[in-house]
Amino acid sequence: MVKEITKYPITPSLEFAANVRSFNNELYTLLQDLKDTIEANDLDALAAFQIGSPLCVIVAKQDGEFLEFINPRVLKREGSVKPIETTAYFPGKSAKTKRYEKITLMYEDREGKQKFLEADGEFAITLQRKVDYTFGSHFRFRLDPEEQKLFDSKLEFGTDAITKNDCPTVFKRDRILQVFKFLFVFGLLGVVAGFFMDGKNLATLVTAENYIVASMLGLVVIYFFYAQYEGRQYKHCTSCQIGNIIGTCIISLIKLLALFLASYFLL
Repeated sequence: MVKEITKYPITPSLEFAANVRSFNNELYTLLQDLKDTIEANDLDALAAFQIGSPLCVIVAKQDGEFLEFINPRVLKREGSVKPIETTAYFPGKSAKTKRYEKITLMYEDREGKQKFLEADGEFAITLQRKVDYTFGSHFRFRLDPEEQKLFDSKLEFGTDAITKNDCPTVFKRDRILQVFKFLFVFGLLGVVAGFFMDGKNLATLVTAENYIVASMLGLVVIYFFYAQYEGRQYKHCTSCQIGNIIGTCIISLIKLLALFLASYFLL
């Protein structure tokens, strides 16, 4: 039977690390449920925790065949790799972890017979990730401190698009402010030029000033929403906080109001 996959923020714990003692129909049903859920969700493997069972059981798929691992333990570890991992527990999220390149796994089959398996490459990484669940853990605990901060940002903002936490010196949203400043200066020059014009030329200048004011207002609105979007990618940068964004918008609106009043009363 296809089961619902357990997802974050439900937390694995040692309660989900109970060794199998009875090799009976209850176990066989669990194994089949894991296989059905793997097939239905196009996955490579699942641990029993991921469908709500407390038993220490893993089912993995390799070369189209299902492998059953009951009470698995990693006996031998070789090499070191830093793969980019994903898991159904953190849907849509990825992180660079630290894993062993090759492992030797001790486990029992559905008859209770002790078995051993050597695995390397992607399959070894998959098995290590699933073994983590049987010990009440998940891959977040395999991340170095900086990668943990980055992954926590992904969890907080619900996106895998975050690429770093460091605050950049230049934001893309700064280009919006640069255009705003250019229009502001151009508008001020227009107000000054208005003292030396009359008739048709002055009417044309007033129209141009109105377009400039409208464009600047549009830029403030665009900046407000885009700055928030961009800020979500830099959790640890204080300049990305909403208060700073609002402050910048208020200053820009004050400049805009000053230009509008100057245009209205002086031209």
